[in-house]
Amino acid sequence: MIKYYGEVKAHNEKSGVERKDWDWYEKMDAIFGTRENIAPSFIVNRSTDIDGEESSGMEPKTPKRSKKNNVDTIAMAISTMSETRERVWEKKLELEKERIEKNHTIEMGKLEVEKQKWEFEREKMKMEHELKLKEMEFKQSNNTN
Repeated sequence: MIKYYGEVKAHNEKSGVERKDWDWYEKMDAIFGTRENIAPSFIVNRSTDIDGEESSGMEPKTPKRSKKNNVDTIAMAISTMSETRERVWEKKLELEKERIEKNHTIEMGKLEVEKQKWEFEREKMKMEHELKLKEMEFKQSNNTN
């Protein structure tokens, strides 16, 4: 439908061609008529490089305001749903980020506890080793006396 709207709009903007009429044209123009892909703000021209809107001699068209109808209502509903979906997605991302940060904090805490455990274990082994050395020195000094 959008493609056909673009074709009708392009056809009607050409000079010297018969105007095409379409039941949905005005409604589609109200929705999509201001988009860059439908009504570009400038047109590249081979002879003058760029023609702006002001130099084209045509005044910018103001879309005709029509009564609110089902198409407008549906377009508004789609827009609202899209915005709602985007907010839900952003909230999901935020919650996921918080979950990852909490897991990271927990894992870092576990690693710190494990590090302290190994430091205490190393200190214990070192003390046991020193104790055995002292015992051996004591036995040796008793044997020599």
